[in-house]
Amino acid sequence: MTMPAAITPSLAGRVPGGRREPAWLREAREQGLARFGELGLPTRKHEEWKYTSLSALAPILAAPAAPAEGRDPRALLGRAPHAGGPRLVFANGRFRADLSSPGPLPSGVAVVPLSEALAQMPERVRPHLGRLAPPAGDHALVALNAALFEEGAFVWLPAGVEVEAPIEVVWLSDAPGAGTVACPRLLVVAGEGARAAVAEVFLGEGADAYLVNAVTEVVLAGGARIEHHRLQAEGDGALHLSSLHAEEGAGARLAAHQLALGAALGRSEARVRLAGEGGEVALSGLYMGSGVQVLDNVSLVEHAVPRCTTSENYKGILDGKARGIFSGRIRVLPGAQKTQAYQMSSNLLLSDDATVDTRPQLEIFADDVKCGHGGTVGQIDETALFYLRSRGLDLAQARGLLIYAFASEMVDLVRPAALRAGARDLVAARLPAGARLLEAA
Repeated sequence: MTMPAAITPSLAGRVPGGRREPAWLREAREQGLARFGELGLPTRKHEEWKYTSLSALAPILAAPAAPAEGRDPRALLGRAPHAGGPRLVFANGRFRADLSSPGPLPSGVAVVPLSEALAQMPERVRPHLGRLAPPAGDHALVALNAALFEEGAFVWLPAGVEVEAPIEVVWLSDAPGAGTVACPRLLVVAGEGARAAVAEVFLGEGADAYLVNAVTEVVLAGGARIEHHRLQAEGDGALHLSSLHAEEGAGARLAAHQLALGAALGRSEARVRLAGEGGEVALSGLYMGSGVQVLDNVSLVEHAVPRCTTSENYKGILDGKARGIFSGRIRVLPGAQKTQAYQMSSNLLLSDDATVDTRPQLEIFADDVKCGHGGTVGQIDETALFYLRSRGLDLAQARGLLIYAFASEMVDLVRPAALRAGARDLVAARLPAGARLLEAA
């Protein structure tokens, strides 16, 4: 599919220019813009987009670029959980040093804007930026991000280092008016045996249509341990499209957890390649939709070597006419013996008009493996609801308590206490009698 003629000049005008970027990065931007023009926006004819339409995206890309200054983002930032560790804050794709706090870090660790890393440590950035998410690959939205990202974040973890406090990267979208496009970029490189938790928080407000198209790359050397948390609470009119691309060395472990709460259309992808024996990946997520929200969750895990493990566990809570999608694919390549992999998708429908599509998929090209998947779709247990009401709770309190009980497993997977408390607050705010539920807790 080629791009509509109205979009092409608008995109060319959005490509960052006039900055002292290295030639290889400018070339990558050109490749990304050209590749996006070739691929065009995916449609429902593409298998991976079978249940999700991007028709609302074309007018945003075709519109003139909106001002990126926006309002004072401090009030919006106040909604973000904060664990007190290193924190980088970006508003409408631009770094805000005045709102950021580097925090104490072990020797050799870098948590800096990508522009600073490119200027001061390009030898650490160039081998990895765009390797797992190539600008000229087959992912149209990755190509678009490569062309348009203005700023990004870079996390460098030397071998053997452990960062105790979670590293936070906060992306705020508060520019007034439709047509705002932000393309956040995060690159995490973890050396052998390094350990850290990294949290990305996406917050927005307003009913205007705007786009957040985020790409995260995580490189784990042998024995590295990374927790990646992604919390999405965009504005009601937002289109939030994000993808995580990771590669693991021998004995490494990635735990990637996401909470999708906001946006008119939210799509979260995780693409992980297990390239070293003994690697582990745990993917999990909670998505909560109401009204006419569409929340899409896609995962692709590739087992390229023996003795690796994958576990996936996603939960959806859908009300109104909301739609949820889970599409998980695990590929076990020839020679990847002793693989263990399992997927689970559980969904709670709160109305007769809410829908969910769940598609667990296994592609197995090795014979000595243990793989499986499961899925459930249900409604609130009326017996449990009656029991709680008989103990003095009103209908809203009883429903809220049962819904939160279903969601709490996913909230508890956010291990850093301060981040978990913030996630709990955001989840509870979307529940019947949520404020009273928190008071009781």
